[in-house]
Amino acid sequence: MHTPQRPQTGPSLTRPNHPNRIILLRIHRQHPRQFLRQVLTPGPGQARFRRNPNKDHVSWNCLINGFSQLGGPQNSSSVIELFQRMMRDQNAYPNVHTFAGVFTAVLGLRDPLGVGKQAHSAAVKIGGCADVFVGTSLLNMYCKLGLVLVARKVFDRMPERNSVSWAAMISGYAVQRDSGQAMGLFRLMMGVEKEGVHEFVLTSVLSAFTLPEFIDNGKQIHCYAIKHGVLSVVSVGNAVVTMYGKCGRLDDSVQVELLSNKNAITWSVMITGFSQSVDSGKALKLFSKMHFSGMMPSEFTLVGVLNACSDISAAGEGKQVHGYLVKLGFESQIYIMTALVDMYAKSCCVADARKGFDYLQEPDIVLWTSMIGGYVQNGENEDALILYGKMQMGGILPNELTMAGVLKACSSLAALEQGKQIHARVVKYGFGLEVPIGSVLSIMYAKCGSLEDGNVVFKRMPVRDVVAWNSMISGLSQNGIGNEALDLFEEMRSEGTKPDYVTFVNILLTCNQMGLVERGWGYFNMMSNEFGIVPRVEHYACMVDLLSRAGRFKEAKRIY
Repeated sequence: MHTPQRPQTGPSLTRPNHPNRIILLRIHRQHPRQFLRQVLTPGPGQARFRRNPNKDHVSWNCLINGFSQLGGPQNSSSVIELFQRMMRDQNAYPNVHTFAGVFTAVLGLRDPLGVGKQAHSAAVKIGGCADVFVGTSLLNMYCKLGLVLVARKVFDRMPERNSVSWAAMISGYAVQRDSGQAMGLFRLMMGVEKEGVHEFVLTSVLSAFTLPEFIDNGKQIHCYAIKHGVLSVVSVGNAVVTMYGKCGRLDDSVQVELLSNKNAITWSVMITGFSQSVDSGKALKLFSKMHFSGMMPSEFTLVGVLNACSDISAAGEGKQVHGYLVKLGFESQIYIMTALVDMYAKSCCVADARKGFDYLQEPDIVLWTSMIGGYVQNGENEDALILYGKMQMGGILPNELTMAGVLKACSSLAALEQGKQIHARVVKYGFGLEVPIGSVLSIMYAKCGSLEDGNVVFKRMPVRDVVAWNSMISGLSQNGIGNEALDLFEEMRSEGTKPDYVTFVNILLTCNQMGLVERGWGYFNMMSNEFGIVPRVEHYACMVDLLSRAGRFKEAKRIY
């Protein structure tokens, strides 16, 4: 077959006849931007494309699917524009291959749902939804838009399904953390599919198990993978390791570490899993083992290692990792440098953290939040507020963690007026009083002595965690309102919130201030008898002081 010579200046539509679908797709893939301009912008290229009498559905589909594969908002908009033009073309009409590209492109739009529904209606009109390829693309679109119930209706109405259909639907449930539905659908598939389960179905269902209560389901899938010989597939092995890590059972996942074909993802998953389960020592040992095995780490591996160093304030190991990542050329990666700033800040190396922060000079909210949090953690609250001011001047919008960090700084400084200003900003930005902002706000008002404002925030919180209860109990106690502090503790118990050791420190201090010896003894015994909390030095100190003030020295000496 004769292939026309491509001009050296790039793609061209100067030929009046362009029927060859292969040429169209090849030119598009080699010069997508130039081709986009010629076809979609007014000019000779667009006019010739429109006048081309041989624009059949294959020509349109090559363009639509090609731009859809490029991704991005601009290309997605181009797909929809081409699709609308195709609908008006008398010589061509959309078919099942058209809608696969359209449904994929919808996800890159600013208003994906409205356009997606219109495309869905067009597919129903031509009877395209009966095709397994179109149905799978459609349910995948709804799943990624978070409309799992709509996706399930599409799935149930499909006359034919393949492994991709099952995997897409299971993955949709997994993303929504609906592990029960994901496992139920997997079992349904096992009963109706005769060809066996592909590896991407297993990775989808394994991703649904992220809590300890689902570990048994995860083990069943693990056994299935071993039985059918797919555990050696790297993606399945990685998914199994990830599942054990998220379920807090990394000891089980160590068995999977013996996979003969581990790749960088496997190592990263193991290292990150140990780090997230607060077993950072094992994470660092595993990274060392990875290094000596000759496997090169990815940027995700390095982020996991830096997080492990952060958790145990291992500045020495963190600096070694810093030098290593510079050697590998990762110092410009924003998420690695953010993890590095966080590591230095949590290791009390604030100056080094600031150097990393200044090196990037990026308007990244996570980076700014890490630096502000580092200042607060190290007691440099004035610097935290100064940095927040610079952030505002730079036009960088904060997130909830940013505001929580700034409010902590105000709380530590007892800066009530500044705290009120930050509270106003919280309202302006539309943040609610959920955790952590609600808890930190109540703490700030309590520490600044503004109990009325603190109580208003506390009462309006939709969900109150133990930190919020502790802050209000402590605030009432420190401001001489001990009876209300004890009443609030009883209210906390009645609502089913489990107190922690800090709660009982506040309660025992309250009893100490009010001279309530017998009631103090009751709360001290309640710790271990009712809540299983082992008394610490702070609790013993409170009881010794309480008994000594009451002249009961023998009891104080015995408890000491």
